Amino acid sequence: MVNVKEYISAPVIPLHPNATVAEALALIAKTGHQGFPVVSDGKLVGMVTSADLVLAKHRQKIAELMTTNPVSARPDDDIVSVAGVMAYNHIHHLPIIEGERVIGIVTATDMLRASIENIISENVERIFTFFQTLHPGVRIGHTRVGVESLIPTQKLLDPGELLLREQQFERGVVYPIVVAKKGRCYHIVDGHHRAFLAHKRGMKEIPAFYIEGDLGIVKSSEKLGLKSLDDMIVITRE
Repeated sequence: MVNVKEYISAPVIPLHPNATVAEALALIAKTGHQGFPVVSDGKLVGMVTSADLVLAKHRQKIAELMTTNPVSARPDDDIVSVAGVMAYNHIHHLPIIEGERVIGIVTATDMLRASIENIISENVERIFTFFQTLHPGVRIGHTRVGVESLIPTQKLLDPGELLLREQQFERGVVYPIVVAKKGRCYHIVDGHHRAFLAHKRGMKEIPAFYIEGDLGIVKSSEKLGLKSLDDMIVITRE
């Protein structure tokens, strides 16, 4: 079961009920976020989105416009259940609460990304199940790996493939890569372009399927002298 905490945006930026529409619009312009939890005395009291502010006057208080008693979720809630709640209630921004404290928020875009990643998970796991019949000693799993722990097993990158992956990243779609785990290092089996872009964008983690066992893939990195994603080269085309 995948929990919603794997997809939340944190730390959360709250608004106070006494904040004005002008202050909320300024926050939208500064952060690019379209929805904010409304918090008073450390407790969630409402939710406000850009749609609530469209026709409002700049001096109006958020308390007059916010949705009171908003639907929320807990960090350990099943991602499928949360997605269903959001779809049923036509919610695009859902606060995540731990105790009485708002610790983050998930959006409809986060749910789309979660759906894509988990659909792919099912397909890849079928392939891995077959793979395990050939190599019964290996262990397979799904996790998020530190981008700086990734070691490439190929040196060259295709600029056309990079452009495609860049467009996907811009839409918030990051497909999981496949890696071979050895100690604390992860050698890339598939997804070099995604890993390279994640590194250049300063991303800390990327979703991945890992294979742990003796696959011999580590030797590819050693033969090419590859130690980090910076060692990769984008092919230039005249």
